[in-house]
Amino acid sequence: MCDFASNAEALEKIMVGRTLTFKRVQELNAKDYFYQMLKDNPEIRKIHPGIENELLVGAIDCHIHAYPDFVHRAQDMIQVSIDASEAGMKAVAFKDHWNVSANAAYVVQQHIDHLVEIEELDQPIEVYGGAGTNHGMNIEYIRTAALYPNFKMIWFPTFTSLDFWRGAGRPEEGGVRLVSPDGEVLPEVVEILKIAVENKVGIGFGHRDFQELLPLAKKAKELGVRATLDHPLLELNKLLLDEMQEIASLGVYIGTYCQPMIPSLYQPVADPMETIRTIQSIGPENCIIGSDFGQVLHVNSVDGLRIFIRALLGFGIEPDQIKMMLKDNPADLMWLEN
Repeated sequence: MCDFASNAEALEKIMVGRTLTFKRVQELNAKDYFYQMLKDNPEIRKIHPGIENELLVGAIDCHIHAYPDFVHRAQDMIQVSIDASEAGMKAVAFKDHWNVSANAAYVVQQHIDHLVEIEELDQPIEVYGGAGTNHGMNIEYIRTAALYPNFKMIWFPTFTSLDFWRGAGRPEEGGVRLVSPDGEVLPEVVEILKIAVENKVGIGFGHRDFQELLPLAKKAKELGVRATLDHPLLELNKLLLDEMQEIASLGVYIGTYCQPMIPSLYQPVADPMETIRTIQSIGPENCIIGSDFGQVLHVNSVDGLRIFIRALLGFGIEPDQIKMMLKDNPADLMWLEN
């Protein structure tokens, strides 16, 4: 049995995640961590509620979960859109793991426009949806979904993907495969990538591991696809820094979302500084900020962005860098150039 108290070298080797060591968990839970954090990051003392409001004006959240959905959500699409409008944001995009969300987005858009028209809201906002592919990579489903108004994203498989089950240590579950065993992107996936470009919509790569991501990213670059990695810092599809750097070098955005920098009941053991290191190493020009909120045990999506922006400022990310990740890059991903 290892004596943790006297064997610091052993603590470095014990992993509680793909990159998180037992020693780092001890540091994050130390009695003096709060004071050391303030000492190491003096910018935190300048942060106050409201400092984020200017940066939210014109922002785009390209990854929100809201009701109606297959599970309950903290808010419905109308509530989120009203919050975003009142914050002065430019656009929101609602993700559905399984189905088309663009149809509901269109109806919400009509309601928001009406509220602006009757002066119950001051600020118009663009409301978008897309299509989830957890049922599989069905070309005709995506081709038809792309005909819907307010359609701006295609989200690749998440909880049904081969990568998800492989990462969970249960490869026998199978799952949706996007790349052949010899590393070739499957024909139906290539066709969906082409549909995305033809219709000027972005792609979220879903819960992928590096084994499938690398050939996908290469094919996306070849075809002119605009894509992002969905929360690669979350343990369920965790990537190493050098893996993210290689994917980013192929033109794919890195989704640095509210989780895990804002720890939650969904992943309470995480290193919030990993988000900062990722942005600084990969560069804000290659990253996208999104909330990925809407789960019932989280704060609301727009409030999540507020907290996230404060945290980024407090740990040294510059306002212009936040603007790039929160406005310019998601606009590029979703082909929203003015």
